[in-house]
Amino acid sequence: TSAAAVPLGGSAPSPSALYASAYADFSKGNYPLAIQGFDEYAQKYPNTELADNAMYWIGECNFSQGGYKSAIDAFDAMLEKYPQSDKAAAANLKKALAFVQLNQIGQGIEQLRFVTSTYPGTDEARIAADRLQSLGKP
Repeated sequence: TSAAAVPLGGSAPSPSALYASAYADFSKGNYPLAIQGFDEYAQKYPNTELADNAMYWIGECNFSQGGYKSAIDAFDAMLEKYPQSDKAAAANLKKALAFVQLNQIGQGIEQLRFVTSTYPGTDEARIAADRLQSLGKP
C-alpha cells in the first residue's frame, strides 16, 4: 500500500468513522469523495448494518451528479446484494426516477408501479403514485 493510503498513526479509520466521513462528504455535495468513502466502506465491511446504506448512498451521489445510469447500476448492485434492506423501497423509487430522467419513461412507469405494489403504505409508494399521476399513468 502507498503511504497516502494509511492515515497518520498507521491504522485505518474505524467503520463508523469511515461511514461518517463519507456521509459528511455527501452532505457537503462532495460526491466523488463520498462515493469513494462509501465504496471503501461497502468493500471492507460488507456484513455490517450500514453496508447496504453505503451502497445506497453511492446511488444517491451518482443521481445527484446527473449520472442516472450509474445511479441505476448502484441501486441494482445494492438491491442484489441486500434485497431485504431497509433502503430497498427508496432505492427502487430512485431507480424509477432515474429512468424518467433518462427519458426511459416506459421503464420508469414500470418501476414506479413496482414501488407502489411492493411497498404499499410507505412514503416511497405515495411518492411513486404521485409521480405516476403526474406522468398521466395513475
